[in-house]
Amino acid sequence: MIRGEGTAVVRGVTPQEVFDFVLDPSQYTKADTKMIWVTKLADTPNGMIAREEGRFMGRFRGSVVTRYQWDAPRRIDVTLEHGVPQQMHAWFDIDEVDAGTRLHHVEEMDMGRGPVGRLYDAVAGRWFAGAVTREVAEIARLMEAGERGHGVP
Repeated sequence: MIRGEGTAVVRGVTPQEVFDFVLDPSQYTKADTKMIWVTKLADTPNGMIAREEGRFMGRFRGSVVTRYQWDAPRRIDVTLEHGVPQQMHAWFDIDEVDAGTRLHHVEEMDMGRGPVGRLYDAVAGRWFAGAVTREVAEIARLMEAGERGHGVP
């Protein structure tokens, strides 16, 4: 399994603004270099089913179907419904703090597939961890520069 994690305090924004930014594909894809686009396929009672199109290690394109569940504006939880990795889980914890909003984001992925999956983990692990850390920092930078999202389309 590979894992990436990042935390940032986004100054001058509310938890709802961070929540909306993360769920807005046009904004989120500016920060996440692994993500090309997110398309909502269906609504669920507390979230949505979506197709995520991405780029792994900056070059290999692919897509997965994910389930988003949320407790607005505090948490977004994303799990794999269908796709190549054996398991994928990501979450965003969004908390109000004195200076603005604290965003904590974790992504975990297990390719599975025996020795091939272990090789992938060994090769991609450092890239994946760094990409998630940079993603959170970029969300903070963009939002502090005035960028805002519109939430789920």
